Amino acid sequence: MSASGHREIDHTADLGFEVWAESLSSLFAEAVLALGDLCYDRAVVRPVGQRRLEIRGANPEERLVRWLQEVYLVLESELWLTATATNVVVEDEAIEGTLHGEPFDRARHTLHSEIKAITYHGLEIVQRDGSWRVTVVVDV
Repeated sequence: MSASGHREIDHTADLGFEVWAESLSSLFAEAVLALGDLCYDRAVVRPVGQRRLEIRGANPEERLVRWLQEVYLVLESELWLTATATNVVVEDEAIEGTLHGEPFDRARHTLHSEIKAITYHGLEIVQRDGSWRVTVVVDV
């Protein structure tokens, strides 16, 4: 398994993904990619524009859910697709980072799944054997 990555997982009625990375910041950046892969074909999204996000939360799990909610809000409200996330900084009660992507183009992009909510179902960020891991379930 590579230092960071993600994979879709089977979940009863919803969708989910598992994310792993060497640092907490990398875990949050990789979670953006996993969410994008659930929602659209991220491979064809060009990183030509930027959106800066900053959120607050009491613990890492709350920050991750709010982070992913903000990423999805950018998709839903602006029809803006994220190719990658950089400069992700996770602090005690905040996270900030830059999303790189472009506006949805019907000729080039295909949307897959519409998400109702990023859930806390079974959400626990763990550090084990030098790697950070989390499983995220989304309500569809």
